[in-house]
Amino acid sequence: MNNDFINQISNGNASIKSRQHNTSLVLENTELTKDLIEMAVNIEDKFHFKAVWVIEKLVDKNIELLTPYIDKILETAPKYKHESAVRGISRTIHFLSKSKKIKLSEKQENRIIEICFDWLINPKIKLAPKVFAIYSLEEMSKKQPWILKELTPIVEKDAESQSPGYRAAARKILKKTYL
Repeated sequence: MNNDFINQISNGNASIKSRQHNTSLVLENTELTKDLIEMAVNIEDKFHFKAVWVIEKLVDKNIELLTPYIDKILETAPKYKHESAVRGISRTIHFLSKSKKIKLSEKQENRIIEICFDWLINPKIKLAPKVFAIYSLEEMSKKQPWILKELTPIVEKDAESQSPGYRAAARKILKKTYL
């Protein structure tokens, strides 16, 4: 493990500049991806959420770097408690679900579906992860149409009491369902 890199992540902050810098370190030395993932999936590490921030940026730049680690990411995603980690990993999962560069296995797709439905029905999960879950499930429904039938009642029930962002995602799903 590259201790200098781990210290760099641990000392990083939520600023765009810090996240971009740490992401560029990984892009310049892709061997650091393994250390990044190990830190992110170690929920005992008090700075694991900072590693998730970098992963969240990495999906924008080079999502293929995550390919060998998708199973680890999906295994850990439901275990996150830190709000910032849940938000970041929900965005990462959304990018994985819609990526044309990565071919998810059927097992990985099913795991994404399970995680997203769990987030939607969990009252402790904040708004942003729920919205990313809706959009991820929408992507998954292109291969598995049954998802829309399960998603619709959840989205309808919650739409009135949620924020404009949630309602926008809900409208998109409901349009597809009722066409």
